[in-house]
Amino acid sequence: MPKIYHYTKLSTAIEFILPSMTLRTNFLNKMNGPKENQKWSFGGINVPYETLYSDLDYEADSDKAHFDSMYRFGEEIKSKIQATCFVYSDKYQGYENEMMWAQYAENHKGICLEIDTDLFIEENKHIDIFKFQDINYNPKKNEWVYWNRNMTKEENIEQHIKRDYEALFLSKSHYWRKEYEKRLLIISDSYCYLNIKNSLTGIYYGLFTDRNYDVAIQQFIEQEKTKTYRVYFEDNRLKKMERKSTVHNKELS
Repeated sequence: MPKIYHYTKLSTAIEFILPSMTLRTNFLNKMNGPKENQKWSFGGINVPYETLYSDLDYEADSDKAHFDSMYRFGEEIKSKIQATCFVYSDKYQGYENEMMWAQYAENHKGICLEIDTDLFIEENKHIDIFKFQDINYNPKKNEWVYWNRNMTKEENIEQHIKRDYEALFLSKSHYWRKEYEKRLLIISDSYCYLNIKNSLTGIYYGLFTDRNYDVAIQQFIEQEKTKTYRVYFEDNRLKKMERKSTVHNKELS
């Protein structure tokens, strides 16, 4: 069964993820990529900006008001999506990704979670997952917004999301290709919590993860279900070594 990997800070894992055995989704504008953090604007057909954002002064400076309204509309689109990111590759083990350790796991002070994809989908089947697929590193240009005057603003936004989701939420430039990102999307304007209790199969400690937190981590997991590993560097690549439980055995592996 394929495995997906989620990198995180040690404090986040111990304080939030492992006690609840859940992964919280996030708003796009709180994510690391420059695309998600920038203001979004779109070309549009029949979009009634002056009606949607009537508080803007179109008479005093119509150009500024028009761009401000487009940026507001872009933020509304962005705010309707919750996302969680994983690493997946059919060529490499997810824990081997040196760049991800540096960027998302405090330069090897954090941990990497290994999750069984099939079990993960099964234990979250009660959640209406919109898309769960790989990032495209040859991004397409955003489509224009085609406004349907017979629909509400929320309905028009959802229609545009469903039509242009790949360009909007599942595309990055080729510079990010080495992340091998797989992204889960949920249409929601509030945080969602994804269960990993049955699907968490491994926890990888980084090169510099503090071993004093070992007991704090292992108190939340079942050793038969979730193995723990320490990564080490050899022959110009990261490798793994399984660790013994410190809950029942005081000697660290």
